[in-house]
Amino acid sequence: MGAGTWDVYQALISSGLFSKVDRDVLAAAAEQLELRRFPTGFAMATQSNRCGEVYVIVSGKVKVAYRRAEGKQMVFSILGPKEMFGAVMLFDPEARGITATALTEVVAVSIKRHQFLAWIAQCPEFSNQVLRLFARWVKASMNSLADFGSGDPQGRVAMQLLLLRKRFGQRDGEAVRVVHDLTLEDFSLLVGVAPETVCETLREFENRGWIRVEGGSVVVLDAHALSSVSHAAMPVMSCA
Repeated sequence: MGAGTWDVYQALISSGLFSKVDRDVLAAAAEQLELRRFPTGFAMATQSNRCGEVYVIVSGKVKVAYRRAEGKQMVFSILGPKEMFGAVMLFDPEARGITATALTEVVAVSIKRHQFLAWIAQCPEFSNQVLRLFARWVKASMNSLADFGSGDPQGRVAMQLLLLRKRFGQRDGEAVRVVHDLTLEDFSLLVGVAPETVCETLREFENRGWIRVEGGSVVVLDAHALSSVSHAAMPVMSCA
């Protein structure tokens, strides 16, 4: 197995979709796939350019957004390594409003539509994992809608900080540093709170000693305090 194929193989295993698939079958599948690289800001899927394939992220971050008919946009999720996207558009080519944009340079395994559908038809273990994945997505979507229904901006900001800490945080002494790769506007759309309110909330959290905003990152100093605020109601950027 060549170096490129091994990277693909490892990415497929880490995604969880192939955890029940026979390793020899998976190795053969990896031979058919390739790694693709996308520069920062690249529109991997837009309304006019449907991707027609599923991606498993190896490195980097992808912003998944939804633009409603009246033009308003909501950032639905920030995806990172081991996560997959493109399946909704794959099963429903007419899906409207969903876009995916590379927040950083992204390396991902590309799975063509015919390959993905063939695996579902031929491998029960794989199809079962896909169904579980869709179930998790539905749950996450419902939770996201519930969060947007909350009238507490501080709780929503706190919740997103904690989610980003869990998914992208790196230990920094006694604290956890989150390199968010988001603009203020992106974070505002992710939380569903006006940019001015986001800045005010971050400053208040910083004044209380819960976080420290440092350029392109946020250092979470007191996750317990953020959690208490988020339960009372949910990345992030410099507001200098």
